[in-house]
Amino acid sequence: MVAFALWIFVAGRIADELSANGFSWQKLTREGFPARISLYMDAPRWHGDDVDWQNQELSMTLMPFQGGHAIIDFLGPHFLKIGGRDMQLAHQGNLMSVVVDGDGVNRASFEADKADLRAARAGFDWRMQATRLGVHMRRRDDARHDIALVAKQPALAQNIEAIGGGSLRLSRLEAMANVSEQMLARGLAAGDVVGLDRLTLARKGLTVIAKGRVKLRANGYLDGSLDLDVVNLKAFADALVEFGLINKRDKRKLLLLGGLGAALGGDTQDRLSLPLRFQNKRLYLGRLELGAAPKWQ
Repeated sequence: MVAFALWIFVAGRIADELSANGFSWQKLTREGFPARISLYMDAPRWHGDDVDWQNQELSMTLMPFQGGHAIIDFLGPHFLKIGGRDMQLAHQGNLMSVVVDGDGVNRASFEADKADLRAARAGFDWRMQATRLGVHMRRRDDARHDIALVAKQPALAQNIEAIGGGSLRLSRLEAMANVSEQMLARGLAAGDVVGLDRLTLARKGLTVIAKGRVKLRANGYLDGSLDLDVVNLKAFADALVEFGLINKRDKRKLLLLGGLGAALGGDTQDRLSLPLRFQNKRLYLGRLELGAAPKWQ
């Protein structure tokens, strides 16, 4: 009876903590006595400073007497509103693992099968599908967090309905970035700096590796530069044309730039290193202007 009373007390404290940190639900069921605590939520929802999230149903399993480790299984698609942007993540299987210590979340992993991520805002539509999507976070010792994104066979499109038509298909997308603890807690804000430790894109013999830093400007645009290392320059130019970032005339300029770089800088004609710059609301690949710079809000 004492053990059951303790289990009831701990399960209630966990639910109270979730509620105090912005979680709400229509119905909550507790199971798992004596070794674990499983919480089943109908219509769970979380509201932060500038973020609103909701789902159809989730189950959360914790081992409170063996450290702060929780496994969360989401049943339905995720609906998010971040700032003025609506996002939706559909999937065919989605698990999250979280480890919490006295300083908060130490590390977390989020993985989804057959992921379909859509984002929409006035003048902005974006979509990505992937056979498997993973996001992993780890707290560092310098008040920053490492975040890794891994997508297998992703297809990206600027138009939400464009998958299967005008989309850029990759065999692999991997990104490793670091953000401040403040940014992770409150979301993106003007003046924040995102450090990109490594971005890898792979597609049909093409490999692009990037690293650098970008700053989020108050006007909604990115500012900064990334160092690109491109393997298979022709395939890179073809991908830019396919995705509508450059036209065929600019493609010839880029291939010429590759030839000059090979002659002057020691690169081979199928490999080129050059900067991708975000400046004055425009996007530049070396000296070649690609168009409007991407907006972070």
